[in-house]
Amino acid sequence: MPRRLLIAILILGAVALAGCSGENRRSEENVLRIWQGFGGEEADAFGVIMADFEARYKAETGKDITVKVDYVSYGDMFTKLKTAALANITPDIAILDSSAVTDLAFGQALVPIDTLEGFKKRYGSIEEAREEFVHATFDEGTVSRVGEVHLYGLPAQTTTVALFWNRAMFRQKASELREAGLDPNRAPRDWDELIEYGKILNGENRYGYAIYGSFWFTLPFYNMYGTEFVEFDENGRATAAFDSPNTVAALEMIERIMESGVEGGGWKIGGLGPDTGFLNQQYAMALTGPWNVEKFRNSGLDFDIALVPAPPQRDIDRLGLEPVDPSLVDELGIQAWSSSNLGGQQGVILRSSENRDLAYEALEYFTSDEIQRRWAEAVGNIPVRLSAWEDLDLSKYPYNKTFMTQLRLTKRRPQIPLLGTVEGDVINPAFNLFLSGEETTAEVMAENVQERIQSRVFDRLNEALESERKRLGLDES
Repeated sequence: MPRRLLIAILILGAVALAGCSGENRRSEENVLRIWQGFGGEEADAFGVIMADFEARYKAETGKDITVKVDYVSYGDMFTKLKTAALANITPDIAILDSSAVTDLAFGQALVPIDTLEGFKKRYGSIEEAREEFVHATFDEGTVSRVGEVHLYGLPAQTTTVALFWNRAMFRQKASELREAGLDPNRAPRDWDELIEYGKILNGENRYGYAIYGSFWFTLPFYNMYGTEFVEFDENGRATAAFDSPNTVAALEMIERIMESGVEGGGWKIGGLGPDTGFLNQQYAMALTGPWNVEKFRNSGLDFDIALVPAPPQRDIDRLGLEPVDPSLVDELGIQAWSSSNLGGQQGVILRSSENRDLAYEALEYFTSDEIQRRWAEAVGNIPVRLSAWEDLDLSKYPYNKTFMTQLRLTKRRPQIPLLGTVEGDVINPAFNLFLSGEETTAEVMAENVQERIQSRVFDRLNEALESERKRLGLDES
């Protein structure tokens, strides 16, 4: 990627969103414009919630407001924001993929929410606010830039993956599993167990497990093994940290799974993907998420959901791994060292907004305990506010209990600007070569990925940020 293009995207390109002059922008003091990417029943429920916000706001302040909600598809949101910026018609709020927050924050397109008076009055600090939300989901709204950490988004939706396992396939091999000392009535708890289960569950055109070849689906391994993707110094300069003993251990665990013969090739281009293979009962186990639950249930599939397997005890001891939430060790045992990935959306306030305080109040209302309970019980989304988890009615969505526990064990996506580009152009190709055996060792992959992230992104980012620090008159230490 050319240096000028990268710098333009991170520092100049998105400034169009932030630095609109306002001359032609529709200035409507009591009108709040929201672009959101929810679909179907979620979009309907969100519209009703925002109508309720209008009524609640008038009852509390005596002021009439209008909230205009427009649907912009999840995948098109970032592109359409840039296009709208050119016409000076950006919304006040965008609810968008959490991975876009870092890019927009580096482009100075967003309001730092922690600087707003409403936030400071409600929470006091970023740290205090974090305690009220699903931690990893909240963390996706925080960005370290030019040596400062600010909150640029409030959680709007959260999701993760867990281990789906086929109970019928386990029952079919119950005798063999018991003979091997394995319980056919539960899923494996660590990756060594998964391999042992998988060897027995393997059969004609059937495999114990299937793996994805993408970075996002590999994050559970990196997160539980303690990979640190990036380190920032006090001035905001970034250094890639991918090449570490922890990353190598995560890749070696994946290598052991591949070499054991239990993986069915779900990662291969043209192969049967893990979701489809699990549905067709070709794979006994796969990592996937809540979005597949209803499809699997409607098909009549006999399945259950468990936590992602943890590293084996020897790896925990050798690497000194720490659980994400130590308070869960007594309850979960070794599975407290499980982890997963994170998906979902954040609500952000565009810097071009002239209704910032009202926009914050709308986001605060949507993330409130009352609304998050209503949202969860109506459409099955997991509440982003932790207090809404207490006594939550899960009768319609019983599987969410496992996903909620899994969310307590996961971490945010790495704070890498242009992560989508890095994933598609650097990490995924290297990982697929590793899975195919063409990049011979875990050490080689870790070293190559780190060098490419550093040279293609961070070196150029650091150059741009140093120029910005000089422009802002910030002293270098």
